[in-house]
Amino acid sequence: MNPSACNAERWSLYKGMFEDLVRGDEVSTDTSNMRANLMIDIRWTEVPRAFARCLVDASQTTTVRPLARDFEQLVGQAATVAFGTRSHAQIPSWFLQNYECFLVLTLYELFVRFDHADCEEPYAHCMMASAFDALLDVAEGIRSYVGLHYLSGCTGAHVLMSAVANAKHDILKKVPRMWPNYGRQLFVDMLARRILDDPNHALEAESAFCFFARSERWRAFAKTCHEIGEARWGPGNEERDLSKLLTKVSEATARKPSAEPGLFFLASEFLDADASPERVTKVTRATAIGKAARTPIAKRSVPFLRLVRRLISDAE
Repeated sequence: MNPSACNAERWSLYKGMFEDLVRGDEVSTDTSNMRANLMIDIRWTEVPRAFARCLVDASQTTTVRPLARDFEQLVGQAATVAFGTRSHAQIPSWFLQNYECFLVLTLYELFVRFDHADCEEPYAHCMMASAFDALLDVAEGIRSYVGLHYLSGCTGAHVLMSAVANAKHDILKKVPRMWPNYGRQLFVDMLARRILDDPNHALEAESAFCFFARSERWRAFAKTCHEIGEARWGPGNEERDLSKLLTKVSEATARKPSAEPGLFFLASEFLDADASPERVTKVTRATAIGKAARTPIAKRSVPFLRLVRRLISDAE
C-alpha cells in the first residue's frame, strides 16, 4: 500500500474521498457529483489500495460504520451519470468487472497488511474484524453492480466470494505458512460465520452456502487455513466457525452423492463458465440465399436464466 509504487496523485485523490466517505461527512451536491465521476472508472490499482488504507486507518481507532447504503448510492449515481441508468442489463460489462476487481484487490491489500499483525494485542483482533466487516458491507452495497445479476439479491459474503472466485488471478492460492497470517485466519472464520448465519443452505444458485461448497478456490483456501490452524494451535477446533462450515458442507454433499452430475451442478457450471459478465449479442453468419441467419441464445439472457433457475427449483 505504498503510494510511491503507484500514481501518487490519483492515490491521494481517492484516499481523500474514501476518508470522507468512511467518516460519513455530509457533502454538497457538487462534491457528490465529483465522487460519482471518480467512481465511474476505478480500474486503477491505486483505488483499492487507497480504500484498503482508509479501512486500516479507520479501524485502528473505532469500528467502521456501516457502508453498504453509502456505496449503493454512490455507485448507482456513478452508473446514472455515465450511462443514464442503473439497470444492470444496460450497464457495460467493463463497469461491472471493475467493481469486482475493486472488491478482490481490496481484500488482497487487507490480507497483506494483516498477515503481519500482532494478534497477541487485544486491539488487533478488533481492528482486523472491523476492516473485514466493512469490506463485506461494501460488497453487499454494490451487489447490483457486479457481473452476475442474480447476486443483487444475495449477501455481501456471497458477492465477495463470487468476485474472488471469478478473478483472473487467484489471491487465495498461496497462503503463507512462514508467519501466523492471522488476517486470513480471521477472515475465513468471519466468512464462515456469515455463511452459517444465512438460513439459505439449499443447493441453489442464490445460496452462499452452495457457492462455497462448489467453489474449488474457496474450498482449497479454507482447507489450507484449517490445516495451518491445527498445526499451529493443535486439534480440537470443532467450535471454530470454519470447522463447523466444513462439517456442514461435508454432510450436505454426502447426502446427495449424485448431485454433481445432476441438473443443478450442470447448470451452475454453465453459468459460471466465464469469469466476465456477458451481454446479449447477435452473431450473423454468411448464409446461402433463401436461408435466414440464426441468432444463438445468449448464455446469460434473462429468459434463459429464469428457465434454468426454475428447472433447478423443480429438481430440488
